[in-house]
Amino acid sequence: PDRGRRQPGLQSLAATSGDVMKRLLPALLVVCLLQWTVPLGLIWQHQATLRTGTVYRFRTAPVDPVDPFRGRYVQLRFEAAQLPSSPLAWPEDGSPLFAPVTTDADGDARLGTPVPQPPEQGDWLPVRLHHRSDTATWVTLPFDRYYLNEHRAPAVERQFRDAGVAARAYAEVRVRNGHAVIQALVLPTQ
Repeated sequence: PDRGRRQPGLQSLAATSGDVMKRLLPALLVVCLLQWTVPLGLIWQHQATLRTGTVYRFRTAPVDPVDPFRGRYVQLRFEAAQLPSSPLAWPEDGSPLFAPVTTDADGDARLGTPVPQPPEQGDWLPVRLHHRSDTATWVTLPFDRYYLNEHRAPAVERQFRDAGVAARAYAEVRVRNGHAVIQALVLPTQ
């Protein structure tokens, strides 16, 4: 056999592989671009809310838990998440309703009665039913954690606890088109 000659079957296989690669490369590039659009879109939405969102002051009582995957954070419980009881029918599938956000005479954030569609005017947040009693309804807000440096979180919790139950901590939250970002956690000073 002549070893210097190429076999015809191998040449056609090499040509076919090259054609497949030429067709797959643009598709692979499109998939890579699409993978980057989702995180970049989320980052843009977050930054736009921080830049242009309305600032609301949500009164809170922080608790300091640890998440083994995400680290230390301050779990927040908000006064505004407790609404007066109403005959409002909540979706059984857990889908959100939309609560208008306003401020009271003290400048604290308050939630209005949730409605099935986002309000056309003013700021609003998507809320989900957490618990209901005869006198009140508790909702889950789209923000309830404030992440801190692992060494700073216990000190923050200790500062709040040492200030006593009468202390008034609050989270500064920017709201824009139903998207909310906690920009600061303000603790009482002694």
